[in-house]
Amino acid sequence: MRIDDFRALSIAAALAGIVGCLGGQGATDGGSAENPDFRNGVFVGDETTSGSIDLQVEQSSLPVGSTTGFRVFAVDAQGQPVPSINVVCDSEKGIAIIEPNTGYELTGSSGVMSGVIGCEAPGSFQMVCRLNIGANRRKFASVRCTGDIPSGFTGFPGAAGGGLGGGTQTNDDGDVQILEAGFVDDGKIGDDVPANVSIDTVQNPNCDGDASTSDPEPFHDTYAVIKVRNNLAERVTLLQLNCSVTGIDGTTNTADCGDISLTRQADAALDGNGSTTTISVPMFKAYNGGKFVGNPTDGSGTQITATGLYTVSFEIFYLKASDDASGVSFGDNDRILTAQATASFGNFGNCP
Repeated sequence: MRIDDFRALSIAAALAGIVGCLGGQGATDGGSAENPDFRNGVFVGDETTSGSIDLQVEQSSLPVGSTTGFRVFAVDAQGQPVPSINVVCDSEKGIAIIEPNTGYELTGSSGVMSGVIGCEAPGSFQMVCRLNIGANRRKFASVRCTGDIPSGFTGFPGAAGGGLGGGTQTNDDGDVQILEAGFVDDGKIGDDVPANVSIDTVQNPNCDGDASTSDPEPFHDTYAVIKVRNNLAERVTLLQLNCSVTGIDGTTNTADCGDISLTRQADAALDGNGSTTTISVPMFKAYNGGKFVGNPTDGSGTQITATGLYTVSFEIFYLKASDDASGVSFGDNDRILTAQATASFGNFGNCP
């Protein structure tokens, strides 16, 4: 048995218990009348039969200019590897998908699609792979690209990727930097910046379907989690966070989160000489069974109704300890940090 076959079957066995509720028991022969999800040998399942997907990157941290492999594993609702199903991958700018250079490819006989990615710029970036059916059939992975851009390095010409947004961007001089940006949607706030986030936008009011009981789906405010490093020799204070996202209501409009004060954050003040801090602030409000950008209680909020991958842009305003003496005030352009983070928005089932 080949290594890829063994790995795929091992993962399929582990996932079978998770995805078994999506289908009955029994094996598939990949094309007989006993499995209607195959048409002429190609898997064409739907929301109830498409099983699950897993994405594994061989190295999650590597120098700029280096490459690493990745694999995507697809299993059906019975936990069996799915051959000949189309897998589509994309990434934030900074990560190049070298192979497949189209960004998509069919899984092989063992239900595995493999490829190669490369680091084009320093920062933390996300890639995502998805099946061509099923809103929940996608998987994120985070890749950290370290060091400086090598002399003469021009990237990976002809590669795919870069369609998810700008990745994590920092201010030009690097004195104060946003290292990572992401989201927490399950209410479990910690010091780490999550890489793989699905943001649930619709609450199921009754998980078990029994009208005589009250068991709504767990539904939380979505928090932005942002890690900042101060390379200056002096202390800085993070003052305010703004965010915006375009198309989240199904239109071409841009929704604004409003001005979120950071001055009451315990970690808003940051010592110099390479010190880091992680701030966590409520970003999208859970309200009346929906999720909103901005304030839903005063009519200024925008309800999130679109589904899919969307990139959120952040701005953080800060001041240095010496700014009072030098006359620099809040809002000056050279005291603004910017970043972007991409997440999957949709009606995800989180019932126990």
